[in-house]
Amino acid sequence: MAQSQGGSQSGSQGGTARYSYENAIREFVYIELPFDGDADGRNDLIRADIIRPRELDGVERIPVIMDPSPYYELYDRHGEKKTYMHPEDKWNSPLSLFPFFFDNYFVPRGYAVIMVDTSGTALSEGFCDIGGRKDVASANAVVDWLNGRAKGYMTRDRREPDNEMTADWASGLVGAIGKSYDGSVPNGMAATGIEGLRTIVPISAISSQYDWYHPHGALLNGDDADGGWFEPDNFAVTLQSPAEGRLQRFNTKGGWQTLHDGADKELRRYNDFWAERDYRSHVKDFKAAVFIVHGVNDLNVMMNQVDTYWDALCQYDVPRKIWLHQYAHDDPFDVRHDVWLTTLERWFDYWLKSVDNGIMDEPVASIEDGDGNWHEYASWPVPATTMHTFTVRPGTAAVESNDSDATVAGHAGAAAAARLGSLVESDAADVADGTDDSADAAAADASQSANAGMIATFKGARIHELTPYADSTVPHDDRLLYVSEPLPHDMHVSGTPRLTMRVKATAGDTNLCASLIEYGEGNYVQVSEDIHALIELKEKRPACGGTSDEDKAIFPICAPRKSHEMYNMVTRGWIATAHKDSLTEFTPTPVGEWFDVSFDLLATDWIVRAGHRLALAVYNNSQRLAAVPLSDFTVDLASLRLSVPMAG
Repeated sequence: MAQSQGGSQSGSQGGTARYSYENAIREFVYIELPFDGDADGRNDLIRADIIRPRELDGVERIPVIMDPSPYYELYDRHGEKKTYMHPEDKWNSPLSLFPFFFDNYFVPRGYAVIMVDTSGTALSEGFCDIGGRKDVASANAVVDWLNGRAKGYMTRDRREPDNEMTADWASGLVGAIGKSYDGSVPNGMAATGIEGLRTIVPISAISSQYDWYHPHGALLNGDDADGGWFEPDNFAVTLQSPAEGRLQRFNTKGGWQTLHDGADKELRRYNDFWAERDYRSHVKDFKAAVFIVHGVNDLNVMMNQVDTYWDALCQYDVPRKIWLHQYAHDDPFDVRHDVWLTTLERWFDYWLKSVDNGIMDEPVASIEDGDGNWHEYASWPVPATTMHTFTVRPGTAAVESNDSDATVAGHAGAAAAARLGSLVESDAADVADGTDDSADAAAADASQSANAGMIATFKGARIHELTPYADSTVPHDDRLLYVSEPLPHDMHVSGTPRLTMRVKATAGDTNLCASLIEYGEGNYVQVSEDIHALIELKEKRPACGGTSDEDKAIFPICAPRKSHEMYNMVTRGWIATAHKDSLTEFTPTPVGEWFDVSFDLLATDWIVRAGHRLALAVYNNSQRLAAVPLSDFTVDLASLRLSVPMAG
């Protein structure tokens, strides 16, 4: 049985590549799960491909870095896929090429690297249940096998004692890493509290599947007929391995129907299906340290996967570290190449080899600013962050009325003025950790008294989230827009803004959206249609000390995709009004009646420059969301509060 903890420190200290990559042991194992996920009458086998230093075989037990993924047969990793020595019989063939850099960087430094085909994908049996128990169990099975708690076989065709394979070379200590789906599975692994998983490194990863599919109860725009995002059942079909007819057989057993019904696309309720895929709700059970890396402009896995998760890690004092960069669904390998490699090595050395290298004594947060400079902080949101409250003032031609149900019908100029106006910061700010906010409340009451009876309307429409600077002084009938005076100093937004207001709607189940915009000249990040903000240059560079093309000695250099503009999206947010009070209950709001609504915008970390203006846009529906029923809105402007976390 492999050791469950401990391990020698002799493998890699100080970044030296000591062992031969070319002569490394390349092998594979089929690990048995404790269930029959594909309903073929026998427990599933999971394929794991292994590469490890030959020099340490039989000499010392070594830790493992693993990347669990459903994508190995579908998508490239920096232009590479798993390549088999015998592609005509890949089920019985080790890999000749392990995609990306983990193997050729970490194997020479005394680690084994394992790439796992998660349940029902590529060469693994089972059923891909999109972040559910089968997905997570298939990755956990590798940790169990490394610790002698699960059986593994040299081939998939015989489950006999003479075909068993053990991990007598492994220390039993594991670090799980991955980007996007690959990073979401490690989050799920940590949520189980499995022994032997010492750390996870989720990159642009999901911590709650519900919030990915249905942020604040909304339905994201996607490719299917009704505009909804790629739902779990459809997603599973694209990932599921068709080998030996298992795809069709499990379809008849109702696998996809289970995903379809559990996802509850029509009413978008948080239920047991989504709770099973809510990893951050189990942070109290974590036994693994967590190193989060995320792009604040990621429009695929958005920042709603970070803030609540990070708060929970802090609450339960989970050992942790966070990097936030200014780009999108991009890899830190391309964002901050050299620092990433050395930091990741030190992180794994500390947690998997017990090397006392001081990394846990360093600042917990590393944040990139808009100029590409990185800053270290003791916490995130950054220290001294407080919530600053903004209210709005309509234009000078707006109608005032003592009747809270008054309308501006027949007053075109007044209606336009009400839709345009000023964003004004209150004199007082309440501290984010709950400091007394009575002064702020008094300021808010004074503002409400000054604007008593003021209302504004906008029509239902599905629009772009960003109102260009050139249009910022032009009234629109499909949004409200309030712009601040030029800022007297830099404004460091760090954390999660929140918007509160009192409204009336003409539809009971619709969306309400908001954008926080910066107006001012700058070189701003532009996210491409493939949700990335880095572009590959023709120039190449050495990747990780490789020595030949076969060991991936070169990778493209990447540069930020930026454009010189007069406006920038700081962040955005939305809510489905039928879920304003509860995500577990679907409750359409009364048509034509006032109701209060409050929702978070996506967390961010961004410095709005002195002299620039901050703007708030409020509208019915975003083109990033599905084309749900539209609604006209009436807004009580005196009730509108924008709370922005600001440092300094």
